[in-house]
Amino acid sequence: MNKISNKKIYGVVICYNSAPVIKELYERIDKEIFDKIYFFDDNSTDSSYEIAKELDWQVVKNPINLGHGGNLKKAIKTAFLDGADYVLEIHADNQYDPNLISKAKKFIDEDYSLITGSRFVNKNPHKKEGMPFLRYFSNKVMSSFTSKLLSIELSEFHTGFKIFGKSFYEKIKFEDCSNNYLFSFQIILLTKFFNLKYGEISISADYGDKVNSCNYFNGFIYLIQNFVEIFFYLMAKSKIFKKSIYKTK
Repeated sequence: MNKISNKKIYGVVICYNSAPVIKELYERIDKEIFDKIYFFDDNSTDSSYEIAKELDWQVVKNPINLGHGGNLKKAIKTAFLDGADYVLEIHADNQYDPNLISKAKKFIDEDYSLITGSRFVNKNPHKKEGMPFLRYFSNKVMSSFTSKLLSIELSEFHTGFKIFGKSFYEKIKFEDCSNNYLFSFQIILLTKFFNLKYGEISISADYGDKVNSCNYFNGFIYLIQNFVEIFFYLMAKSKIFKKSIYKTK
């Protein structure tokens, strides 16, 4: 596959303990699409860092564990400071196919700020691709609720496939966002709040054994955090109270 745009596209691999599938991910990525690929190891306790060092990636190891959001924030900032126009979040567990970024060519050419991948464009993805039913149900219900309540035209909010544009980096205080998985939800709300252009592409996912298992207690906490963030969004929109992330950068 040839390069999809004349813009500089970087990939940032976000990793924590994904040693068994790193080489598989490396072989999967079409090198022609990306101008550069970074690998950010979040202080893994396995051999992820050592394996990545053997590959032709720019490898960074965090001295302490920053959390998913913290690691991704560091990766986004590093990539844009290095000259990227667009940055694709790549999960080291190989759940999402990075090459699907080619579907976002139209959005990239039109300078969209945020492009997300959705597993819900097709019907019943949990049956078609093996998404655990409970994960599918909670994700689908919460995404539909958020979309209708906040008038955000996306079919899925809780996806790890995201493409960040330079305007996102320049206009959103993403560094003040959460250091955990809530970060991925917050940035969608912020993109809508600041009236930046956003789009969605259809993606598939691999739910094999290499994918990290879902902790139901953590999932419940994440759900509560989502409702709290929706509350802060509505407060900011009504100008009653603005959390720091809703203030101009």
